[in-house]
Amino acid sequence: MTGDDRRDLARATDFVAPLGLDVPTACCLLAEAAALVGHENIVAACKAYARRAPVARAPLPLGKAVVDLLEAKKTKGRSSSYLADIKYRLGRFASDHPGMALGDFTTASVQAWIDRLTSKAGRPLSAQSRRNFTTLVGGLFEFHRCRGAIPDNPVADVERETIRRVEDVAYWKPDEVKALLEHIAPKAKAGLVLALFSGLRTSEVCRLLWSNVDLNQKHVAIGADIAKTASRRLVPIPDNARALLRSLVGPRDARVFEGKPDRFSKLVSAACKTAQINRVKNGARHSTITYRVALTGDVARVALDSGNAQGVVHKHYRGLATEAEARAFFEIRPGGLSR
Repeated sequence: MTGDDRRDLARATDFVAPLGLDVPTACCLLAEAAALVGHENIVAACKAYARRAPVARAPLPLGKAVVDLLEAKKTKGRSSSYLADIKYRLGRFASDHPGMALGDFTTASVQAWIDRLTSKAGRPLSAQSRRNFTTLVGGLFEFHRCRGAIPDNPVADVERETIRRVEDVAYWKPDEVKALLEHIAPKAKAGLVLALFSGLRTSEVCRLLWSNVDLNQKHVAIGADIAKTASRRLVPIPDNARALLRSLVGPRDARVFEGKPDRFSKLVSAACKTAQINRVKNGARHSTITYRVALTGDVARVALDSGNAQGVVHKHYRGLATEAEARAFFEIRPGGLSR
């Protein structure tokens, strides 16, 4: 060996010794890497891997990951119903995996958890409910992947549920609506009127203040703090609903319905039982959308007012009711009720 050879070997030994390697082993590894990516790309490839490698990150506890996501969504002003949904679904995900970190999950482990999900009564969840869980759990992993906490989102390859709706949307006929309004508890009547004729969701009714209801301008202002989708919209109040509401208006700072959504739903169920009509899930909102589409034919406008996707309204509400039924529905007024 020449003097230069000895100096080069000594330098190479100094470079690889801190890594626990000898020069021949280091040369073999370098040659293998160069064969895979080209010698000019070795450093760039190693840097990309280092950004993705789990060993380069401190484990993020699952519970803290959920809290961090929830706080970020609060900061962005997401609606209270959306935040509650995150808290419930991701809270269940976290409680079912105590002591685990975000990086511990694989596609298979998340898929197995989704497949095992049941209701409180122990029955398998519907396809829609499983899809909702999948969406929020996937959002949790994607949120932290974008922030460098994990290299990949394991939910990206989880099975996507196909939701097949084979039945038409159920809604109430005008005579059933009259009977329902006659038998609803007084404390829930104003909320039911707005749900029936303006198509508000139950959750929106229960967050609504009378200051949001403008009978003179004929609209309800659904702010981001009220809407399910955290997007503001102005919902029209038809003339018959204005007439029904005039005697029910409360103080501006009071809620239209003082109670939680489950309480409102129970009062509607009780009225259906007393009136001897079928209890239709989301019947008030479904009735509004169905009859407005039948009366106006303006699917885009109805979708905008109801806070729904235009495709959903066109697919599930169009062609269900006749124009005559729609006119009868929107002609229901106080004088037509027995009390």
